[in-house]
Amino acid sequence: MTTCCAVFGLVFLVLTNLAIIISFATPYWIEFKAGDYQGLWAHCKANSCTWVFEDNYKLNTITTATHIDISSEWWIATQGLMCFGLSLALFSLLFATIALCCDCRGCNTSQVISGLLLMSFLNLAVAAVVFGVCAYKNSQVIVSFDQHSGRNFGWSFWLDSAAAGLALFTSIIYVIEGRGKSL
Repeated sequence: MTTCCAVFGLVFLVLTNLAIIISFATPYWIEFKAGDYQGLWAHCKANSCTWVFEDNYKLNTITTATHIDISSEWWIATQGLMCFGLSLALFSLLFATIALCCDCRGCNTSQVISGLLLMSFLNLAVAAVVFGVCAYKNSQVIVSFDQHSGRNFGWSFWLDSAAAGLALFTSIIYVIEGRGKSL
């Protein structure tokens, strides 16, 4: 039988996955005062975007006033951590959906889902910390809500931080759900 906690956890798990996917795919991790934006996978100017897989990184391997080098180790580490965090979150969503539909006697899928989400949280949080510290240290990206102050962290970066928090919260929901099953 499906409990209210399991349904509540699944709703938050879907929200967590949406936040991770949007943060992962959008080019708004850094906002430049010239109106340009840069994400993990693209650099956008007024009406056009250049993706990291285009032109063999020609435009993406130099640092300018409106662009940050994506071939640096910290940028690649952030991409890798985000990929792994997203994979873990999607896998936990698959597990949670199957567990919601199928009743498994003698097993506690909530603990597995909680563990996957906790690992996803760690990956997403470390990605945000690595990106934040290194972008500030190496490229002078700052926390500012003034569009004319230079390089600012964009909403995709903040959405990743929120997604990490959602993953932790959802993990706690599944821990509570799992404890209810084991009693």
